[in-house]
Amino acid sequence: MIPVMADQQEPALYTLYSTVHASKVNWLWYPYIPEGKMTLLQGDPGDGKSTMMMHLIGEITRGGVSPDGIPFGEPGRVVYQCSEDGVADTIKPRLEACKANCENVAFINEEVHNGLTLDDERLLNTIVQFRPRLLVVDPIQAYLGHDSDLLVAGRARRLMRHLSEWAAFYGCAVVLIGHQNKKEGSKGIYRGLGSIDVVAAARSVLQISRSEDDPNLRVIHHIKSSLAPRGDDIAFEIDPHHGFRWLTSRIAEAQTTTAYLSKREKAIDKLKEAIQKGDITDAEAKSLLASYGVGEKSARALKKTLGIQTYRKKRQWYWSLGTKE
Repeated sequence: MIPVMADQQEPALYTLYSTVHASKVNWLWYPYIPEGKMTLLQGDPGDGKSTMMMHLIGEITRGGVSPDGIPFGEPGRVVYQCSEDGVADTIKPRLEACKANCENVAFINEEVHNGLTLDDERLLNTIVQFRPRLLVVDPIQAYLGHDSDLLVAGRARRLMRHLSEWAAFYGCAVVLIGHQNKKEGSKGIYRGLGSIDVVAAARSVLQISRSEDDPNLRVIHHIKSSLAPRGDDIAFEIDPHHGFRWLTSRIAEAQTTTAYLSKREKAIDKLKEAIQKGDITDAEAKSLLASYGVGEKSARALKKTLGIQTYRKKRQWYWSLGTKE
């Protein structure tokens, strides 16, 4: 055994839950879309997943209301990343039809920045610079790098991990839109394409289905909710003559609280809280992370993953959320 010098301090191996303070979950749309977490929206092609999200984006970007009449608050920014439709001839007209404030909607131009994947740092840089309240990836299958990536559990977890950490650190809600597989006899939670790890990473899973009796009627089923009770079904209609409209409403319930899911998540949250109060020294940052069991090597990797900037001032290095000269 290697002896530890008296002046050396190693990070604690374990953390007592008595030292963990429960934190409140912030919601973009309670209880369907939490902020700082990932939501999976799945359904068969043509069932209205993108159309439904466009109408939510319209309300969010102009400070409107949710389908159940709850105000979204101040107008929020949205990154809508879509590979299946043309930017100028399809997406922009749809945004305008949904009365979205297009000054608050951005995208990464894939004609210039091609090869975009879910764990691409260009997504992180966009979140850091634009500070959206919502990031929508439509569809998830187009941003995997290889089609097989989502089927391999380890690769799926790695893809989800960075995106989850970025979402948590910057308080950005992430909605991944995905097509369903053809196992119609399976439970809804198993009908997403790829590994079950994708569903496991999502804190909320919404599934859209088309009514057998009315081809214009769609229903959103809340099939997974890790942070709140599952919400009621929400129905909407896509009529060839009258267009889109919500058909049901519900009364929002009080928000709930949750404890941190891991020491790493608590460390990220505490680091974010510290830096938001003002830039901190490299020693302070590493000491804070070490107190939650994150060693120096992991701290360097976490700094890179979260896009934290460093700069030197008066012979000290500082951690910052913005670039410093």
